[in-house]
Amino acid sequence: MRAEDCVKPASASCFFSVSRSGEFHQFLTYDYYDPEGYYAKLLEKPRKCREELRKLCLNMQSFLDEEEVRVNGVRAYPKVVTAYIGHRGFRDSPYVTWIIKFKGELRRGLNIFENRTEQEVAEYDFEITWQFPERSRITRVEISTESQVVGRNTLIVWARRGEIVGGYEKIEFVLY
Repeated sequence: MRAEDCVKPASASCFFSVSRSGEFHQFLTYDYYDPEGYYAKLLEKPRKCREELRKLCLNMQSFLDEEEVRVNGVRAYPKVVTAYIGHRGFRDSPYVTWIIKFKGELRRGLNIFENRTEQEVAEYDFEITWQFPERSRITRVEISTESQVVGRNTLIVWARRGEIVGGYEKIEFVLY
């Protein structure tokens, strides 16, 4: 039995934390429906679990390698640091979280984050939260899905299953 044969994505959430030093930390979590308990059984087998996590990291890295991420016009290269599997209380409700990081040169004043991906139809709902540093302000957002700036330095983005996602994204923010 393989994960892709029995584990189906149900939703995703992502949290970006941006530091003044230009470090971008991304915590990406996919919630799954797993009626056969594939991941629950896998967690009881440490060697097989490590191998599955290695595959999950490599697979996610291949998706990241297809993206074009730029910070102030300079290409940045997101890298998967690690991943882990957990459950939300039930064997049929596992999640996988990837920790991803990259760095860009930020400066006082206007900064621009850009991302290009292939457009696709969302197969599940997702939400993304961006937290920019203290003493910063988001000034402009170009994203294909719904978004809302909360306060001065928090951006929430969401899409529902069936919506077109991806393409070109741009977030402009000012560091004071």
